[in-house]
Amino acid sequence: MSTPTPASISQRLTTTSSLLLERSRILSLNLKPSPSSTQQIVRNLTSIRSDLEQLELENTGLVLGGKKGKTKGGDEGDEEVKQLEERYDRLLGMLEEDDLGREKAKDLKRTSQIPPSPTASPQPEKLSSPAEASPPAQDVPAFSIEPPTPAIGHQPFKDYPEDEEPELTPHEMLSNQQMLMNDQDERLNLLSHSIGRQNDLSLQIGSELDLHHQLLEETDTAMDRTAASLGRAKRRLDRVADEAKQHGSTITIVVLIFILLILIIVFKT
Repeated sequence: MSTPTPASISQRLTTTSSLLLERSRILSLNLKPSPSSTQQIVRNLTSIRSDLEQLELENTGLVLGGKKGKTKGGDEGDEEVKQLEERYDRLLGMLEEDDLGREKAKDLKRTSQIPPSPTASPQPEKLSSPAEASPPAQDVPAFSIEPPTPAIGHQPFKDYPEDEEPELTPHEMLSNQQMLMNDQDERLNLLSHSIGRQNDLSLQIGSELDLHHQLLEETDTAMDRTAASLGRAKRRLDRVADEAKQHGSTITIVVLIFILLILIIVFKT
């Protein structure tokens, strides 16, 4: 079994916190949470509690078999464990919002299992046979650790997450979500007003286009009438030209006689 790390426990605490926030939201709507979600939360908390106990024992120098193991920087490791335990206690408080959650949380209470550190001076080790070197069976501490519950979602695992956001209380997270929802509502209202104005403008543009279409139809009708009038006038001119071609000599003689008469009258007077 792999040794739990503070990073893996923190990741599972974050996942469980999301489930508990969703459960709190459902309870705030006077609805009943799903049993599968509650069971998942209980399994996660049980696994986290076991890992916290094992991590706490490792920080005090105890591992399986009664031998001393590697500690992670003494005070620094203890501080990380304390922070994780505080987060675990807050999650238990969120679970106790209803009767079913309080009943489940009774078995999930964290118990301190820090044994007193030995103060006796170290004794020189003696060479002995393998049978003598192994500790008695009754001195080996027994651990009941369940396998960790896989995290929901596909997120890359990191031993040391970078730029970790500050821890927020459930009420602060709910307040932030409510503020985001209100901001989205305001933006949607502005978008709705903008769409309404665009609808009015489109209706006005449509009416103006209808008016222009009517004017164009009237202009087209007037142009058709003008074209018909020009056609009739052209036909008349064509007839006059044809008649002039047919009777051109006669008209010329008449015009010359008329001019001659005018000249005679002018010279005699």
